[in-house]
Amino acid sequence: MKPHNFVHDCPVMLSLSGCFRAITPHSLGGELLAMLQLGNLGAGHLPVFFAIIFTLMLGSTYVFAVWRGDVDPVFPYISAEGDRRPESCFFSMMLNLSSFLSMLIIYLRYSLVSELNRSADLCLKRVNELSLVAGLLGAFGMFLVANFQETAVLTVHLVSAFVCFGSGCVYMIIQAYISVHMHPLYANRHIGLIRSFFAFVAITSFFIAVIFGVLASNEFHKYYPHLPTPRPWSRKKYEPGYELHCISAMAEWLLAVCNVAFLLSFSYSRDFEKIQVELGVQPLVAHLDQSPLWRSTTDLGSISG
Repeated sequence: MKPHNFVHDCPVMLSLSGCFRAITPHSLGGELLAMLQLGNLGAGHLPVFFAIIFTLMLGSTYVFAVWRGDVDPVFPYISAEGDRRPESCFFSMMLNLSSFLSMLIIYLRYSLVSELNRSADLCLKRVNELSLVAGLLGAFGMFLVANFQETAVLTVHLVSAFVCFGSGCVYMIIQAYISVHMHPLYANRHIGLIRSFFAFVAITSFFIAVIFGVLASNEFHKYYPHLPTPRPWSRKKYEPGYELHCISAMAEWLLAVCNVAFLLSFSYSRDFEKIQVELGVQPLVAHLDQSPLWRSTTDLGSISG
């Protein structure tokens, strides 16, 4: 019995903006292509997952730390809100997940550009490799920030935060250049301009956060030279340099938002929906009680035969 071909025998009725309209077989190709593009996500969900997890980490630890009175509600440093237990536990867990996802996204982006280019443009090849190093270094810095809290091992935490945000800015600058450089052969100009904007805001925020953080610390030590820099800063007692600290903290929050938005742009441009990622396993034996040498001798026998 011949199967019924609904596409060719019947017009398809779709609801669109509250109206019904018939799609004839002649117009079905474009509609079907559009529906397939919406349905096939590829790896496009990974930047979205990263954005959700990172935003959930920022928001939940801030609310919980303020509710417990561990930080001042007016722009604390991100590290300060995840410094004390129990919020530090959730902070570390979610930031570790974010670090892993960011490493995966960075590697996929590198692989995508590498496959498109295939060493045709040596400049693009070298810059892409440099972006991989900078991105993975920044993600590793995020991993260290998650596991070395601010008041636990201060030096390691500060260096890790500097590496995380600094390398992240370098990664955004390089990737913005790559996005612009890939126009018109591999990508459109629009997404390059968007990423360039995020990179510019991020690097500006990074310098503001560092400079005003140092100025706040210096201002505090003018009055209290023998006391450590407040961690966290608070309005509940007199702390010279608090206003400078607020500027630094606001810049840090903006920098974090730019990091999320930049990685999320890989989903906005639907780059990751157009790749296929495979992870295959090839067993060496037919039975798990057998030695891997059994497969090796079999292969040698087939070659010699």
